[in-house]
Amino acid sequence: MRFVLQRRSYLRACLCGLALLLGFTTSSVAFALDVAVVVSQRDGVHKAFADAFMRAAAGLGHRVFDIGSPAEGLDDVALARADLVVASGEAAAELALARHLRPTLVTMIARSRFEVLRSAYPQAALSAWLLDQPVERQFRLLCAVVPERMRVGLLLGDNIDAEAALHAAAADVGLTLATRQVRSEKELIASLEEVLSASEVLLALPDPMLSSPTAARSILLTSYRYQKPIIAFSRAYVTAGALAAVFITPEQVASDLIDWLRTQDSTRVTLPPPQEPVSFEIAVNRQVARALGISVADDGELLRQTAGGGQP
Repeated sequence: MRFVLQRRSYLRACLCGLALLLGFTTSSVAFALDVAVVVSQRDGVHKAFADAFMRAAAGLGHRVFDIGSPAEGLDDVALARADLVVASGEAAAELALARHLRPTLVTMIARSRFEVLRSAYPQAALSAWLLDQPVERQFRLLCAVVPERMRVGLLLGDNIDAEAALHAAAADVGLTLATRQVRSEKELIASLEEVLSASEVLLALPDPMLSSPTAARSILLTSYRYQKPIIAFSRAYVTAGALAAVFITPEQVASDLIDWLRTQDSTRVTLPPPQEPVSFEIAVNRQVARALGISVADDGELLRQTAGGGQP
């Protein structure tokens, strides 16, 4: 009889333990976030970002859904129940926000375009992981690549409101800026020539008007004619003829976003302010450097100085 009671007590203890385990597992699943991913395009940088992000986010235990693109349309049911929408690119964000004002993080977007988006949806819980590198980081790369060139040319399009802050950041590292605003592509060449005449190196910032293929080609050709190097913001710009750039890859954007997602309470999302990149890479076109007669340090040294590890 005593053995039977002991066995029953043992069974009850096992059942209680199993119930607790099942309850813990069920709670963990119940409190996982529903994360909806929308992409502007199914190829290029948007595909690279989405693939990296979805793999990593699913590994955190969240339910991650690819809910569509502008070309395909959206899964409205999944969008409506999402705790967080991750939109890769402006077109993806516009599509999602027009359907449901769910908490939305936009990636693969420049600050100037994000501000336009935020103005269009003032009631939305909206933030972004921006492509724009901190300007201090761009100036550090510039100083590392061409340390003897102190006069920096800069064209301003949609980012004209940042002019005062750009002058202050340049002064902090001993640089002076020669700036011109470009209101339309018709003004581009004349404004660019004025800036190039007053500077020793051109800094290119991500701006929709100035970053179009036509504008970028004009900037590259004119700058080369003036024998003035360009410090830019993407690997593609360097491949096309800029001297160097500091930028973030789609995979790094995904990694930075995952690091933030790890900090979130699994019952709800608290969006941060728009975030500048934490991670970065550099690219140098050494063929352009040779053509311009510029001696550039090795990539390791440039990375160290760009990260703030000492002045050249």
